[in-house]
Amino acid sequence: MGLALDEPRDGDETYTLQDLRVVVDPFALRIIQDAGGIAIKSGIFGPMAELENAAPGACGCS
Repeated sequence: MGLALDEPRDGDETYTLQDLRVVVDPFALRIIQDAGGIAIKSGIFGPMAELENAAPGACGCS
């Protein structure tokens, strides 16, 4: 979606969430703000971001 654990590009913002440095592009930032924020969860592949107040699978990603 535009949320990454890497180096920022032009227009990206950098934040630290639960000791993780994340880079968010402007489109993703708007989605995150509209959803009420994100939560960092532990997954089998490491930390992952999940939109607050979103039903599981709501993004339509597969």
